[in-house]
Amino acid sequence: MVRSTITLMPSHSLAAGASIGRLAITKKLVLWSVLVLQVGFIGCIWLLQMGHGPQEQQQQRNALEQIGGSRVNFVSSGLSGESGKAPLDRTTHCPRQHENVNRYDRDFYQMKTEMERLNESHPPPDYDVPAYVDAEMGPTPALWCYREGTINETVKMNDVDYLMAPPQCKCASGWHGRDCGQPEIIWRALMTHSRTSKRGGSTPLQLVEASSSSLHRLFYMLELGAWEHISLELLELQIRALLEVVDYFLVYYVSNGSKERNLESLLGRQTSYMLLRCSSESNCSSSLAYSHFRRQLWLQCGLQMQAQDLLLHGDSRAVYAPTALKFLKYYAKDVLPLRFRLKYNVYGFYWQHPKKTLLSGVISSLGHLHNGAQLDAHRLQRMASGTLGDLNHYGGWSCELCLPPEQIVLRLQGASHQLPVKLPNDTRNAHIDATYMQQLIANGVHIDGATQLVRLREQNEKYYAPEEALRHSSQFGQLLVNLYDVDVLEDLQEDD
Repeated sequence: MVRSTITLMPSHSLAAGASIGRLAITKKLVLWSVLVLQVGFIGCIWLLQMGHGPQEQQQQRNALEQIGGSRVNFVSSGLSGESGKAPLDRTTHCPRQHENVNRYDRDFYQMKTEMERLNESHPPPDYDVPAYVDAEMGPTPALWCYREGTINETVKMNDVDYLMAPPQCKCASGWHGRDCGQPEIIWRALMTHSRTSKRGGSTPLQLVEASSSSLHRLFYMLELGAWEHISLELLELQIRALLEVVDYFLVYYVSNGSKERNLESLLGRQTSYMLLRCSSESNCSSSLAYSHFRRQLWLQCGLQMQAQDLLLHGDSRAVYAPTALKFLKYYAKDVLPLRFRLKYNVYGFYWQHPKKTLLSGVISSLGHLHNGAQLDAHRLQRMASGTLGDLNHYGGWSCELCLPPEQIVLRLQGASHQLPVKLPNDTRNAHIDATYMQQLIANGVHIDGATQLVRLREQNEKYYAPEEALRHSSQFGQLLVNLYDVDVLEDLQEDD
């Protein structure tokens, strides 16, 4: 006989089980509701993107169609409104490859002895290594010379002399170092920094051996000011002097509302640049311009500025020495903010201010900018702990009031200039006109009416003008020759 046993559960246990079941169902409903809301939100975003997608795709197609084989990077836009945001412009030209304008294999060459060159052209059948040569030493390391600073590419010595004393590159006048890569102004700056470091100070330059892998990019931010005060002749010289050194020109100025086609044609299609037109001085600061350039380089060209890249900031008057900048691109591992000591010219390179030099412009590795995204040119100037150039060897030229007389008058009539001006006389109707300016330029008198400028002549002055201006003197004649000095014109006529 089988006995069955039935166990009865208490009533309160049944009630607890029902509550747990309802709680589980409620959690499932909540999770499903959240999932449905997320799917709906994603769907709305997708629909919004579909609405704007064709326009963005068309802009990308236009940008790709405008990418040419030349090294051009051009953005034409303006900062408008209180926010300082710049609309994108479709006339954007980006380089196909972000390569450096300089190449190691073009700027350096391997030094070879006379014997090595003969062996290359007529190799001997056998060559017995001298007994005193240790085979474990291996081949002598190659000596690479900086082409611009070296006199010739062949050293006249036999292999025995080469083994006893490795050769040095034969440096041209004004060049130093084992590979002749240090121009005079850099050599002097390094000596000054060396003395400073020995006294416990810090050196603003960390140098490495030049190689193809250590070459940095150089961005040149050029602040031109108001359009009506720009000297197109001087601007052309500024750009052409650094065309073989600078990778990207970042040019910004305050527009007067005109088309300003001269500036675009001057920069041309052989230069990598971005052009920013500001609507007023208040939204054309170096900080706003740098943020705009940095953003547009990435959005339009896919080019991201790196911490090791070099940034040069200058104004509309300065022409910098390309040799110093190229040295920093090859040899500088890191550059703390450095200022430039420039030759102080007025009206043209034929007049020099009695103070002779002034400090203007700054160069630095991008990693030293505040937060990596802001640029305050005045702050960088204050941070500078070193100088390129001295009283006799300049880091460049600063040409003040290097404008036609009529344009100088317009600048002096503006409210923004801060130059001391002396009127021709003390009468009530006294005013400055082009004729008065021609007299000041001819006689070498500053617009303050008191400072007598120093006359310079090309044949007697080592740093008379940038090399680019001297090579193309017919194009930069207004900056090289005083057209209002009767004595100078008579000398030119006698030479002819």
